[in-house]
Amino acid sequence: MWKKTFAVALTAAVAAGTVAACGSGGDEQKAAQGGDAGGAKGNVTVRFHAQNVTFDKTMMAPVIAKFEEKHPGIKIDFVGMTEPTSDEVTKKIDLLAASGEPLDVFLLADARSYSQRAANGMLEPLDKYIEKEGFKFADEYKTDTKWNGSYYALPGTFNQWFVIMNKNHLDEAGLKVPTVDWTWDDYLDYAKKLTKGEGASKRYGTYYHSWADYFLLGMWNQPGKNDIVWTDKTVNMDHPGVRKSLDIRQRSEMIDKSAIPYADSISQKLTYRPLYFNQNISMMAIGSWMIGEVGGTDQFPATFKTVFAPIPRNEKSDPTGHAMSSSNYLAIASTSKHKEEAYKFMRFFSTEGLAMMQKYTTSWKKEDTGKLLDAIIGATKTPQNVDKESLLYVLNNTKPVTLPPALPYQAEVYKAYQEEVEKMLLGQQDIDKTIAAAKDKLQKLVNANK
Repeated sequence: MWKKTFAVALTAAVAAGTVAACGSGGDEQKAAQGGDAGGAKGNVTVRFHAQNVTFDKTMMAPVIAKFEEKHPGIKIDFVGMTEPTSDEVTKKIDLLAASGEPLDVFLLADARSYSQRAANGMLEPLDKYIEKEGFKFADEYKTDTKWNGSYYALPGTFNQWFVIMNKNHLDEAGLKVPTVDWTWDDYLDYAKKLTKGEGASKRYGTYYHSWADYFLLGMWNQPGKNDIVWTDKTVNMDHPGVRKSLDIRQRSEMIDKSAIPYADSISQKLTYRPLYFNQNISMMAIGSWMIGEVGGTDQFPATFKTVFAPIPRNEKSDPTGHAMSSSNYLAIASTSKHKEEAYKFMRFFSTEGLAMMQKYTTSWKKEDTGKLLDAIIGATKTPQNVDKESLLYVLNNTKPVTLPPALPYQAEVYKAYQEEVEKMLLGQQDIDKTIAAAKDKLQKLVNANK
């Protein structure tokens, strides 16, 4: 019901925006020519919406100042969104768009969110701006954002997935920092050995966050056909990585009791940062945005050293060193009245802006990664708590694996799959029933979208 209501509202909002855009054609033409599109003072204000935990006002201030210095006449209004999860941020952006709230540039957290909104007309195609500027996308960015033949976003941060581990807990258990040779079975063995205590004070070996990605751990290391519905719309539930994913979760949560149970995770609305920094868990798979956090922040001080390990392989016979990589997506609302200016900001931010922030690795191919890593680690509260040696080992010995372009109904694909996995994790069905039921649901979904 909500989805249908939103679709109607969004259509109305897009229609209203189209009328407004037609009415302000003179302004847009002047803006494209570098002229006055903002009244007597010559200022155009571009609003940038992003989750506050990703980019806050302090981080954004020098970036905005540098952009405004380079582009007099364009002002940036950063809107830090306080919703606690990226899913809630995306829902809020949808509601703002549907209600006719002025939107210019906004950040989408993942490929699924991006592709859905590109498909429903919410995003402005960027091809004409890229062609006008005259650069080759593949020469500039590590992540390809092309969807259905066009670009609707520029990539922002670049996240390489790995495992973060509490060095004190490893030493206590007599465990070495793993290398690319380890497997998910080794990971589960480590989780058992790192688990300590009982009841409310129990320390778990690992934790899987509520994101859909954590239901597909055994697909993260697959360089080919690594999603549950492939680009040719074939259902991929028979892939051995799917069964491995379910086995990892079932064994650690329900048999070994070495991972926080899913029921506790959702009922208590757990989040990974307090769990890790409060040492309630010893290790977890996560993305490289955590490089700038494991050395400690004002909100989450680091009182122990973090070491890094590669994403495990499924079996010892599998190739080593493959791991999922991802980006977030900077997009322009199709209803924006300042698209040219919005593009200029987005282009700056996805290149020089993110790099000068010295907080995250970026999707910009021209970044100085070594220098950036030193700056990111050095900016933490306690840089000595970041084990740079193991971090460089992981980054230098990992081949990035990316998911295929997301389907317009990708969120529905993961929702259908997740519903069946949840039943397994709550003890309502076994792995075989989970795979069979999810396969049936996904095939029906694909058939309905042909």
